[in-house]
Amino acid sequence: MNDVRKLIYTTLIAFLATLVVWITALLFWSCGSSFECVRANPIVERTPVPTLIPVNHVDTSMGGAAAEFDKCQVSATELIGAWVSAGAPESDAFPFTDMNGKNCEATYKDIQPLFVENGQWYVNAIGCVSCHNSALTARSGGLDLSSYDAMQLGSQRADATASGNNIFGDGNWENSNLFSVLTTQGMVPEGHSADVSPNNFVLYVGSAVEVTATPTP
Repeated sequence: MNDVRKLIYTTLIAFLATLVVWITALLFWSCGSSFECVRANPIVERTPVPTLIPVNHVDTSMGGAAAEFDKCQVSATELIGAWVSAGAPESDAFPFTDMNGKNCEATYKDIQPLFVENGQWYVNAIGCVSCHNSALTARSGGLDLSSYDAMQLGSQRADATASGNNIFGDGNWENSNLFSVLTTQGMVPEGHSADVSPNNFVLYVGSAVEVTATPTP
């Protein structure tokens, strides 16, 4: 009977000792010699496409997104036409009516990219100033669009020579060089051509202006 008890006690002690050694080995393998588990590998964020960085979604208010798209919709030539008809101001806002009938206003800052930046009038378009610059060669046609001051100087030069058709047309859009170049001749990848209709693309610029109704007496 004593031999049976010794066997049972020995088996229990051996089992508990093996269990303690196994748990200790696991703890040491995972956390090292401390209980802070500094050797544990961080969880790696993954996406279906391994080359992409996981996106951190941020809870933003819808008001900010709506304000970003609170612009007026107008064709490029109509915007320039409204600017010229308003006297081509440099800093003051000028009014225009967008394609949805809203009363809007914009500034020269909305106009300038159409003249100086690439890819404005059609895909892969070069900027107008690549030809119409201060060099005033035969290719420029005497039209310098590189800056507001250059356009003003071009208008004054046209007035001095009594050409009767300056860049701004003395505030008459249809009598301006800009109207002739952008609307009559058209804008195509090869340059200007009277046989090709202009690319009258749509812009989202300016801001809507609230018009208060005058109370009836």
